[in-house]
Amino acid sequence: MSSGTRKTIQSIDKFLFKYHLWRFIIHILRSTLHNIRLWHRGFFRLSSSNSRALFPEIVLSPESAGLSPNQMDDWRQNGYLILPGFFSFVEIESVNSEVDCFWQSSRHNLSELTVDIFLDERGQRVKLHDAPIEARSRPYKLNDIFLSSSVVRDLILENRLRKILNVLLGGEPLVCNTLNLEFGSQQDFHTDSLYMTPPKDLNLIATWIALEDCFSEAGPLQYYPGSHKIPPYVFSSGQITSIDSEMDEYRNYMNAEIKRRALVSNSFCAKKGDLFIWHSQLFHGGSKILNPTLTRKSIVTHYFKRVDLSCEVAVSEAGGFYMMRQHQSTMH
Repeated sequence: MSSGTRKTIQSIDKFLFKYHLWRFIIHILRSTLHNIRLWHRGFFRLSSSNSRALFPEIVLSPESAGLSPNQMDDWRQNGYLILPGFFSFVEIESVNSEVDCFWQSSRHNLSELTVDIFLDERGQRVKLHDAPIEARSRPYKLNDIFLSSSVVRDLILENRLRKILNVLLGGEPLVCNTLNLEFGSQQDFHTDSLYMTPPKDLNLIATWIALEDCFSEAGPLQYYPGSHKIPPYVFSSGQITSIDSEMDEYRNYMNAEIKRRALVSNSFCAKKGDLFIWHSQLFHGGSKILNPTLTRKSIVTHYFKRVDLSCEVAVSEAGGFYMMRQHQSTMH
């Protein structure tokens, strides 16, 4: 090979190296600009690996989260915490207004929000813009409003709350779903891991925030203190995720354990702004609505432990993490 040919090849190699280097730099700049735009829109998207790299896991102490030794003992013994008046009326009303806005604009805003409506015993999941107007006057569940609302994200990822959940979960919480309700759920007693099975261990926690005062005839939340200590029921699949055909066996198991341990159910007639936090295995449900004219506005949020997830996550305006995913399907 002549020296001239070698020089030509070297020049081409240098050109290709610089070309690919600049392409890489431009790709990084475009990605950064894209994320800056997303940040201004209210979130910052990250892969699970980048999330762990940029935001290393930090486990807080109870003291740094404002939790007393008595509260920690209550959590360990009972599987729940009640924090009265945790949120201000201004914070609560901002969420109520947001829900009103979604319902009122649903006919003109073809969003992906879905709602579980119960105009008959069977119920169905539909797009919010397809829901009949009368569906709002009966019990319903508005799914995953956190994906569309920075106002809701501000509430459920509020800094003080995140610190508390960090301590109770043993790591940074990641929002995986929300349910907005205006009436009592009347849901059978259950454990959340049946339907929101954690990707690792029992690393799931839930919050229930009262968006108005709750009365005893409105179907308040019911729960069995200490029921989180009952070992999870294992279905024929070898998993703790529910199998419809085996739910009778699950209920028989839980009821037998409740009786054996002499556990007694409580009701939570909350005041506006109260916060209820519960363990993934707390046996809970919604009591019967005795007065159908009474509402019981609330928002339920489930959180996984961030480091357990392998999915795209986003950083909210408040600084916390939430799962970045599509809205739920209407096939239900």
